[in-house]
Parts: sequence; structure tokens; C-alpha cells
Amino acid sequence: MTAGPGRPWVPTPDSERRSLLTISGPLIAAYLVEMAMLIIDMIIVGRLGSTELAAVGLAGDWFYVLLLIGMGTVSMVAVLVAHARGTGDDTATAATVEQGLRVATLFSLPVMALTWYLGPMLALAGQDPGVVAAADDYARALTPAVPAILWFTVLRNYVTAIERPMVIFGLSIAALVLNACLNYVLVFGRLGLPALGVAGAGAGTAIVSWLMLAALWAHVRRHEPIPGVRWRHAFAGGDGVLFRRLVVLGLPVAGAQLLSGGMFTVAAVLVGLLGATTLAAQQIVYTVVYLSLSVAAGLGDAVRVRVAFGMGRDSPPAARQAAAITFRMALAVLGAAGVVLWLLPEAIAGLFLSPGDPDAATVLEAAVAVAAAAALFQMLIGLQIVAANAMRGLHDTRTPMLFAILGYWMLGLGAGATLAFGLDLGAPGLWWGMTGGVTVSAALMVALFFRRVSVGPAGQAA
Repeated sequence: MTAGPGRPWVPTPDSERRSLLTISGPLIAAYLVEMAMLIIDMIIVGRLGSTELAAVGLAGDWFYVLLLIGMGTVSMVAVLVAHARGTGDDTATAATVEQGLRVATLFSLPVMALTWYLGPMLALAGQDPGVVAAADDYARALTPAVPAILWFTVLRNYVTAIERPMVIFGLSIAALVLNACLNYVLVFGRLGLPALGVAGAGAGTAIVSWLMLAALWAHVRRHEPIPGVRWRHAFAGGDGVLFRRLVVLGLPVAGAQLLSGGMFTVAAVLVGLLGATTLAAQQIVYTVVYLSLSVAAGLGDAVRVRVAFGMGRDSPPAARQAAAITFRMALAVLGAAGVVLWLLPEAIAGLFLSPGDPDAATVLEAAVAVAAAAALFQMLIGLQIVAANAMRGLHDTRTPMLFAILGYWMLGLGAGATLAFGLDLGAPGLWWGMTGGVTVSAALMVALFFRRVSVGPAGQAA
């Protein structure tokens, strides 16, 4: 690390890479495992038919969007804890965790209500009745998972901010195995239990979510204790000013993530108007894209923490270096993932389809048609995710939301809907439109971040 009179603290590039990998490596693996849980759910449910596959994919998309209301808000726990570490303030760390749990408790209530009534909302959107019925069963079984997931997210942000995220990977591996077994048993009815169909997949995920929360809470209490934390403040009381600050900073994060997740979900609804088989293909491609975005999410968590830590040490150059290294890592990994999706779409899509399904050939053809656009899209939106998290490390949560409005909705979905329906290009047109939108927003976000942390002669941010 380098520092001196009049010079800010800056770690060496090798040291920074190690810190980024220490944080992002286990989190990327954990996100990939979480996505593997969704993939296994879809593979299991896909054996029931393409309608059930489409229903679980669509309901899962909407459930994730709803969760972002709370998950995005409490994500600022990592930023505030990392900043407190940079300044050496343990009291602020404890208070941040307390109020993060309190925010999660508050936001879990509306998310549960919206999840419970997801089926009727999809019906109002004109979706296929068979898809709506199956999605309703899945969503209602999944509803009890909401508070467990949000509380788990707070604790995950804490262990990420203190750069001890390996426990998240271990818990995710255990959850993957348990979730696969539970869902198989509950969906098809094994070990003397009734076959619950798609509802079994939702129930299995809810059970696993609560077990993961219990395990992480026990780990934090025993191995990563938070000095001075008062767990009762997860429900009421404590630092009201900090509670409001978390909400004020976190709501734009939730807004940006809702805009991102909403883009995927609205795109799925639009594709659903083209038919159930095209929607099934869309969900298959989404699953593959989400895998690569798991890498972006892990890198985003890491750069958010490292930028906040650097700013806590009053070092814009350290924040700049952390972001530059992370951007290069993201482009390398996501570029490789794009090449795989572009070159091997048939093999990938075939994993999700039952040979006996009469619609399998149609679904496969529709998935292959959008593969090239999806390959480029996932790389660019991944860079956007990393850049947005770098901005949040600077405590700027509004700019990423504004760029999400511009890139995802005004340009992306606007152009995509025009190409898909106005010019009759169908699903490929929708994907190319979204790709154009995220290209603009990613480029602007990266440029603005570096402008914010540009360094003048005195070593201060310009």
C-alpha cells in the first residue's frame, strides 16, 4: 500500500485485486449456486410441461422484482458498514445492522401481500390462463420465504462489508442440495408425501430460505459478532436518524433494481403475448443470462464495498483503482459467457426441455433466435450493474436509478417493443432493443463514475 505526506492511501494493484477476489469470489459462487437452485427448479418443473415451466419462470421473475423493493433498500448496509470500517467506528457498524434488519422487517409486509396476489395480477396482464393458474400456486407457496430472504440479505451485506463472505458460499452449497431434494419430493410426491406440482417447488424454496437465515444468524452470533448490537431493534427502536438514512439512500437502489428487474419481467409479459412456447423459450434464455449476471452481482458487491472503504479512508484514488480493476474483470468474464451463449444455444436450451414435450422443437427454435442478442445484452447489463454499485459506494444512489429509467425503459423497452411489434420482428427485436438501451446507460455510468473520482494535483477528488 502507498501513502505519504499529502498523498492519499492507495493499496497496490495486486493487493486490491486480492481484496476484490476475496469478497467477490465466494459471493459469485453463492450467486451461481442460487441461480442453480432456480435452474434445478425449472428443470424439475419442466418435466410437468411447458406451461408449468413458463409459469414458474414468469412467477419467479415477478417474485424477484418484488423482493428487490426490500433487498435494494437494505443493500446500503454494506456501504455504511464498509465506510464505518474505514473510519474505525464500531458503534456505527452495530447501529447499521440493527436498522437494516428493521428496514427488512418493515418492507417484508407489502412484498408478502403482493406475492400472495401475484396470480390475479398476471391474469389482469392477459397471460395464458393455464400459466396464471400454475403461477398462482407457486407464488402462494413461496410467500412465507419473504421475511427470511430479506433478513438474510441484511446479514449477508454485513459479512460482505467486513470481507468475510465465505460463509455465504458454504450456506448456498448446502441450500442447493437441500432445495433440489425437497423440490423433487414435494413436486412429484415421494417418501409418502402427496404430489404438489408447482406449489411443491415454492414450498421447498420457502423452507430452505428459513433454514439459511437460521444458519447465518447462528454463524454471525458465534464467529463474526457485532459489538454492541441490540437484536431487538430489528423490530423497533434504535437510531431513528440512521433508519431514515438507510431508507433514503436505499429506496433509489430499490428503484433502480426494480427498473432493471421490471425490464426483464415486462419483456417476459410482452413475449407472453406471442404465445406460451415463446415465453418458455424466453425463460430459458433468462436463466442463462441470470447465471452470467450472478458474476456481475458478486463483482458489484465487491466494488461497492471497496469504493466505500476507500472513501472512508479519504482516498478517491483508491476508489478509482478498485472500480477500474473490477470493470476489467467484469468485461473479461461476461465476454467469455457471451461467446458460450452465442455459439452453443441449442445445447443450452436442450437442458431445459423434455424430449417427450410436443412443443420442445418450437421452444428450442425460439430460444436460438434470440441467443446472439442475449449474449451481447448480458455483457453490457453486467457492466451496468458493476458501475451502478461503484456509484453507490460513493453514496450516490439516485444516478443509477435515473440511468435505469433512461437505458432500461425509455430506450431499451421502448425500442424493443417497437421492433418486436411495430416492425413484426418478434422476440429477437425486443432483445436487440433492450441491448441498445443498456449500451447507452452502461457507457454513461462508467464515464460519470470516473469523473466523480478524478484526482487533482493535491490528491483530492475534482
